[in-house]
Amino acid sequence: MFMRLIFIITVVIVFGAIARMGTQLLGFFGNNGEIFEASSEVHEIVRVIYIDFIAPGRRLTMDQSSFMDYLRTRVKVTESKRDPSLDPWSMPYRITINPDGSYEIRSAGPDQEYYTSDDIVAEGGT
Repeated sequence: MFMRLIFIITVVIVFGAIARMGTQLLGFFGNNGEIFEASSEVHEIVRVIYIDFIAPGRRLTMDQSSFMDYLRTRVKVTESKRDPSLDPWSMPYRITINPDGSYEIRSAGPDQEYYTSDDIVAEGGT
């Protein structure tokens, strides 16, 4: 009887651990679609900026607010109902323009915090 109880407890513990791992894996794979989407979008933003500013020799100057307005008029997102200035986690895409004319487009990523290891970044330049 005691051995049977030990066996049942062991089985419950093992199945609990497997269920927990499965939930974590589902979360991981769920984020992958959004990560791919954000990565595609930051690269598309770099491409559009190149066409509108870099190729014609125009200087890229805009603050965050005008950048968001620019995205709303120039970029199409995969999910058509979403604001194009927002990443898949509803955080604004950010632009950083460097003194040499290069620039960086950043999504905050799944943790919704900028400048952390899961940010999705694309760089463009002159």
